[in-house]
Amino acid sequence: MKTYLKDFSKMAKRGIAYLPIGTLEWHGNHLPIETDYLVAVKLCEMLAKKKPGYILPPMYLGTDKHKIVNNKKLVGMDRYLGKKLAGNLYYLDPALFEKMIVSLGKNLKSQGFKKIFLIAGHAGSGHLNTLAKAVKKQSGLVLVNPWENLNIDAKHADEYETSILWACYPEEKIISRKMKIPASDDCFRFYGYDPRKKASVGLGRKILKEMVENCLREIKKYL
Repeated sequence: MKTYLKDFSKMAKRGIAYLPIGTLEWHGNHLPIETDYLVAVKLCEMLAKKKPGYILPPMYLGTDKHKIVNNKKLVGMDRYLGKKLAGNLYYLDPALFEKMIVSLGKNLKSQGFKKIFLIAGHAGSGHLNTLAKAVKKQSGLVLVNPWENLNIDAKHADEYETSILWACYPEEKIISRKMKIPASDDCFRFYGYDPRKKASVGLGRKILKEMVENCLREIKKYL
């Protein structure tokens, strides 16, 4: 992703910016750790085709709820599986994450952007709560949660999230299905099944379409 000044100036005059916010975190062995921000980027690209604006480079840092277990701080999905999971690289102290978002919003406002839409690829409640606090502190910031008001109840790394990633990047279906993953995999044991068996590109496209429509309705409220 690259932007030359003449193009940046044009987008600043339009006044709209999109910030894809995902995470680098455990998604089992069947999905990449970048899943959340990859989906957020694709959503921003689709939204910008409908409402043109500047798509910022994705933010893969964030925050989440945590609990202490056996003197260890377990964040996000670690809390549910009761152990440190490989690939969890996103966690920031909530106050620091909030400050980063507020500062970025301030910088964009100073460049002429009037609305900065935070597209949340990661939907952990602690993460969303911190983004909501940042929105209250900096004018122009708008939180858009693509996972709200869907006709399905998507869970972390389940068949729905798997389907969505495959719809965004069809090559990932081929890669994922070729993987030989034992039934003892943490994700498969947690859900009690292999999410790939219930996932499909068609299902992902259907959900993705609904996500974009919901996001556009929210965005239009502020334009």
